[in-house]
Amino acid sequence: MKITIISIICLLVLVLILAGCSKYIGIPKKKAARNLEAYLQNKYKGKLAYSDLSLFFNAATMDPNMYGMLIYDKDIPEIEFYTHLNLKNILENDTLPMYPIADAMTVDDLYKRALTRYETRQAVIADFKEEIPEIKFSTEIIDLNFKTDIKPNELEAIVARFIDRLSQSIEELESAYQFSLRIRTTSHPEGFMIIPLEVEDSKWHAKPMLLSEKAVGFETLKTMILKNIQAKLETPYPYYKTTEHSKIYMDKSTLSRGAWVQYLEDKRIVNKGKGKWRNPQTGLYVVYFDLETKFIYRGELLTDENDTMSYREELRQILDTVEAEGIRIK
Repeated sequence: MKITIISIICLLVLVLILAGCSKYIGIPKKKAARNLEAYLQNKYKGKLAYSDLSLFFNAATMDPNMYGMLIYDKDIPEIEFYTHLNLKNILENDTLPMYPIADAMTVDDLYKRALTRYETRQAVIADFKEEIPEIKFSTEIIDLNFKTDIKPNELEAIVARFIDRLSQSIEELESAYQFSLRIRTTSHPEGFMIIPLEVEDSKWHAKPMLLSEKAVGFETLKTMILKNIQAKLETPYPYYKTTEHSKIYMDKSTLSRGAWVQYLEDKRIVNKGKGKWRNPQTGLYVVYFDLETKFIYRGELLTDENDTMSYREELRQILDTVEAEGIRIK
């Protein structure tokens, strides 16, 4: 009798434990996938599909039924959006759980936004079809393929108008995405210049033009530059070594002259133990070159105190120095 009572008590305790834990045991991935497929079929008649389904459980939501996925249009895959959904209840409630109640949104709201974004991109492409034969949008890069070698003044004018056109549709294109323009030409089919864009006063603005790492001859130029820097540092600054970080500013007036800004690491700075950590990246070195001829004009150490500068101070020093050399970046 005593054993029976103990067994019943143990069983009750086990049931209570399982009941308490059940809320943390989510829907299995296969079942989640079936629910999502059923939802898309019922709601969109098979027009939309999904990929990259993965469990999304974190301390913020504490929801074991939350999954992340990419949803896209089967016929036009460029119409796509990434979201998180409770796939246990998706057939009854498709409200997006990651949004505040006051800003409640559904899957259809995201789909309509993705559709608007696609249509806006197509309108931009149509506006420039005579000047830029191929334009491709992605999340972070807009490829502008001119299919010819364009002159500096022509490129500057077209890019300015293109950025203005983007700004006209900044809400539809979703300004949260910080685009960069990648210029492609006949001589540099994989990439010639990169023009980062930033949003200011609800408009996109061009930042200084950079050389693309996909430019023809880039690796040859890189090898030459790094060898030149190391040779120049060997006697006066033997404790410096080049890092993987660099910025390559290009002259808007020539598209050939440039300034390779290389970050340097001080080998004397070794962070060990419990002492205060110090940034070993203290040096900045700039080399002026010509991309077309691969000619190196000269180089100089900009600073050996870069670790004490703020980002703005560093950028201001770089840009002022580059402009003083005659390389136009504005």
